[in-house]
Amino acid sequence: MIENTWIFPTLEALHVIGLALLVGNIVLGDLRVLGWSTALPSQRMQEAGFWLMVLTGLPMFASGFERYRENPAFWVKIALLAVALAIPKRSTRAHAVLSLVVWTLTVVAARAVIDFDA
Repeated sequence: MIENTWIFPTLEALHVIGLALLVGNIVLGDLRVLGWSTALPSQRMQEAGFWLMVLTGLPMFASGFERYRENPAFWVKIALLAVALAIPKRSTRAHAVLSLVVWTLTVVAARAVIDFDA
């Protein structure tokens, strides 16, 4: 665990901002495909969110490796994240619905990591 009392909460906050940028823009695109929104997602913001999550998630994982290794919700989150990132970016309703469902489950699993923390 990172010892400094403000570093880990700062990383967590930045990680959530990255999540909002990444998933928020994916949701905008999916809703547009479904005809429920006219807002245009920003590829640049989506990529920034992805890299912000990677750059904050890796040190958080490294600092609490023992904790996360034993946390089943963490591994569910990682598996869902892999599935979510592998969904092809096609403009079909089926892909949009699948994307919305898998990203929602990924975010729920990420929140559950805290609940299963030892």
